[in-house]
This record gives sequence, structure tokens and C-alpha cells, in this order.
Amino acid sequence: MSKTLGVNLTLLLIAMIWGFGFVPQKLGMDYVGPAAFNALRFGFGALTLVPVMLIMRSVSIDKLIDPTMLILGLLLGGLLFGGALFQQVSLQYTSVANVSFITGLYVIVVPVVGFFLGYRYGLIVWSGGILAIIGLYLMTEGGDAGAIKGDLIALAGAVMWAIHLLVIAERAAKFNQIALSFMQFLVCAVLSLLAAAYFEGRVLPDAPIGYLWPIVNGVIVVGIAYTLQVLVLEHAEPFSAAVILSLEAVFGAIAGFLIFDESKTMMALVGAGLMLTGCLLAQMQEGKRASDDR
Repeated sequence: MSKTLGVNLTLLLIAMIWGFGFVPQKLGMDYVGPAAFNALRFGFGALTLVPVMLIMRSVSIDKLIDPTMLILGLLLGGLLFGGALFQQVSLQYTSVANVSFITGLYVIVVPVVGFFLGYRYGLIVWSGGILAIIGLYLMTEGGDAGAIKGDLIALAGAVMWAIHLLVIAERAAKFNQIALSFMQFLVCAVLSLLAAAYFEGRVLPDAPIGYLWPIVNGVIVVGIAYTLQVLVLEHAEPFSAAVILSLEAVFGAIAGFLIFDESKTMMALVGAGLMLTGCLLAQMQEGKRASDDR
């Protein structure tokens, strides 16, 4: 199996885990608020990596307290906190399918943000972006104000995920990826805990079953999938990786249909199709640094 195929299959696995990970995210909020759920799941995600670090013995205290990595960990943890909080809050107002598809819009945001980092794209990329925005509009189905509010909050999260992906792709290869994953999970968990204590007034579930969903999500979605993301993006071109990861939207829609019986109108399905088409078009031309043309 070629290296490229292995990378792409790993990215597809991550997308599938993320898509179905919306199920415990939504169920978990029957017991705690959005920030508290994130504090728990990213806390459990960080704990998942502790035995990995002990077994590998490749993560020393020096690596964990390296000033440069600490700064990067703080940045990535802050971006995770923002993206996860927007996403979690949006699930209170709109469907799993909508949140998953809109989160997938980061595949469009990546080249937009990349433009300001010196990447240049052709007309086909921007055409894809316009198609995706039209698709997003159709997916709202002219819904109530609450659903549209949830869609917009999810869109804000997509921006955070896009920046997070770009930072990992640009910087993570210089550091121990397991240590960096642990650091960003820990930072996200602490920030979420503070937000839960201040805004929600409760940080722990009021029933033992309430711990099940953050544990499931924390171990599988955070501990496994997010760590795989950090590891694999070292070997992937960020914009090509983004289109595969955006298939999270498809798996999320399937999960919403199977678990929550979320059916969509024909107009919403057309919108979803336009979003996916726009995402694919946006990846048909690899971005070039402006400096490459000099």
C-alpha cells in the first residue's frame, strides 16, 4: 500500500469517527451544558494519551515544557476550545445533519484563510466556495430563527476548525505529535472547564450515565481521531486533506438519520449536494504560495 493511499484511508477513518461522534455529543447534553461536556470529553481525551506516552517513552518532561511547544499547544488548544464550543452549542438549536455539513465548510474556509497566508487559487476554487454557500442557504430550509441561529454558530466553528487544521499542517511536524496532542487537549479541557463554571454553573453530570457519552467521545473522537489528525497531517497536503475530512458531513448526516430520525426535504438534500460539490471543486487546484511565482 502506497504512503499516499495510507494517508488518505487514515483521513477517511478520521472523518467517519468525527461524523458519528456527533451522536454522543448530542446525547451528552441531556446531562451537562456544552462547555462542561467539552471539558469532560477533552479531559478524557488527554487521559487516553497518558498510557500511550508512558508506553512509548518518547515524551519526556523536557518535551512537555518546551517553551515553543507550549505556545503552539496553547494556540491549538484555544482553537480547539473555540471550534468545539461553537459546534457543541449549535447542536442545541439545529440538527446533527446540519451541524455536520456546516462543519464540513471548513474545507472552503481553509483556502480562504490560506489566501491571507500567501496561497493563490484559481477561479474553480472560488466557484466551489460560492456553490457551498448557496448549498448552506438551501440547507436552512427557511427554518425557524433557532435553527438558523444554530447553523450560523456552527459556521463560526467551521472557521475555527479551518485555522486549527492550517496551524497543525504548518507547525506540528516540528514537534512530538503525541505530546502536542496531549497539550492541546489539556488546554481545551481547562478552558472549557472555566467556561462551564462561569456560564453554566455546573461542570459535572447529575447522574452516573451522564459520564458515558463524554467518555465514549473523549476516548474515540478526541483521543484517537484528533491524535491521528496531528500525526497524519505531517504527511498530507492540507487542502487535499481537508476535502477528505469534510466527508465527516456525510457520516454525520447518516448518523442523524439512523439515530435521531432526522429526515431532510428535497431542497435540503440539494443544498447538501451543492455543499459537497463546492468542497470538491475547491480542492481541484492545489494552492501555490505567491512567493513561488517570483
